[in-house]
Amino acid sequence: MTSAIIKTDGRAIVLDLSKGAKLCGEDIAGRDVAELSDLIDRAMAAAGTAFSFGRYAEPRELYNNDNFSSGHAGERRTIHMGIDVFCEAGTAVFSPLDGTVEYVANNARDLDYGPLIILRHGADNGSDFFTLFGHLSLDALEKVSQGQKINAGEQVATVGSPPGNGNWPPHLHFQLITDLLELGVDFPGVALKSQQDYWLALSPSPARFFPECDAALLEYCGATTK
Repeated sequence: MTSAIIKTDGRAIVLDLSKGAKLCGEDIAGRDVAELSDLIDRAMAAAGTAFSFGRYAEPRELYNNDNFSSGHAGERRTIHMGIDVFCEAGTAVFSPLDGTVEYVANNARDLDYGPLIILRHGADNGSDFFTLFGHLSLDALEKVSQGQKINAGEQVATVGSPPGNGNWPPHLHFQLITDLLELGVDFPGVALKSQQDYWLALSPSPARFFPECDAALLEYCGATTK
């Protein structure tokens, strides 16, 4: 059994952040971090909750700087490869499983992961896999260190705030990874649509780690790989 990654209030909603989506009746495309944060906060307040999820395999327009340019026929990376948990900055983040700290770093470029932790876990079949926690607070860089053993249910970080969290609305980006491909902390959290089957196979849905929400709601219905 896994432990909760973030302890929600049990009323969390699932946001639509896909291309062309609206929150509170307003377009989300082209918003700066403060405007997008306000829309997300308003959506949660209207639902009577302090927590919301962003979906796995969702195509988004939010990735609008050069970090997401690929040089691949002018295509931009748009497919979200994890699940987001939007909540108040400072919210505690826990490891769902026993593991070892593989990496702890600060990808400080605008709209990057910001402070992140990657844990390595052993699987029953003998193959290791990884969990990535992104957009953390800066104190995560001091809280854990490479090689440190982590117990299931142990706090590893807190949710960060902009601009130090990569300049995003406060949230955790949580991603499951079967093979880091020697990319380390530069393993992408967003994929090209033309290559989504390949990348989503390497980062399968982590919906199982959020049993408080229907797994089907946490996965974009247009995803071709589960």
